[in-house]
Amino acid sequence: MTRIVSVKVEKRGYLLFVALLISSDNKRFHKMCYNYTMPLNEPDIYPYCLTDFSSKDALIIAPHPDDESLGCGGSIIKHIKAKSRVKVVFLTNGDKGDFLGKFGKEYVDTRRRSALKAMGALGVEDYEFWGYGDRELNPLFRELSERLQHTINNFNPEVIYAPSPYEAHPDHGTAFRLIWEVKDKFEISCVFYEVLMAVYPNVLVDITDEIKRKIDAIECYHTEVYYNDYIEKITGLNRFRTATLPKDVKYAEAFVLIDKSSNISVSPALSCFASAMKNNNRG
Repeated sequence: MTRIVSVKVEKRGYLLFVALLISSDNKRFHKMCYNYTMPLNEPDIYPYCLTDFSSKDALIIAPHPDDESLGCGGSIIKHIKAKSRVKVVFLTNGDKGDFLGKFGKEYVDTRRRSALKAMGALGVEDYEFWGYGDRELNPLFRELSERLQHTINNFNPEVIYAPSPYEAHPDHGTAFRLIWEVKDKFEISCVFYEVLMAVYPNVLVDITDEIKRKIDAIECYHTEVYYNDYIEKITGLNRFRTATLPKDVKYAEAFVLIDKSSNISVSPALSCFASAMKNNNRG
């Protein structure tokens, strides 16, 4: 596992935040720093333009059935429209989501059927249910990592979507760490999405034309919508994300993009991302 160590240093009168990403064997490390006193333009602080990943083959990691639709449903539809290959992997069966026992013993099967309907709404034909227990991923990290690497080798995606390190749910945190561990090995662009915790994004994707189908996909998860008005909340979040975009962009999904060109020294968003990684390092 990668360890993250952060320190503050002063160099030539500038206060710097430095995050050291140290590998488990202590032989490799990457230094990331952001100069908080560096003068920045507004687009350096927050995205004022749109990004489009739709031409890339995409692997989506969903800790639970519904995370894919909530976090990046609009972007999934854009990939499908562009005729790119898309694969969704559901890590858990979400068996602990029926907090009040409202849906009885059939809850897991019901949630699986809901996911199948959501895949239809999104247009996804390639998906896998790994079936692990809800909130039980972290002890199985090594097994999951090997399985994920096998999937990446077979599917060969150009971009991977996964929950961000800002997320509080332990399964979301494990999913993030799984992707973070393998990203350098495969040199794949990683796109981290928001579900229950908002990200500090460095890219925005226009989903104005996709919002209706995204809502249709979320509605398929009727057991989850029973407990939480995700449609109202996620569409509100996607609407808010257009604040810095042209007025004809009505809905957008926000992400943190990490690839070979990512440079934390000029990005407040990535500096905050590094801090969130440190808090997420619970494995």
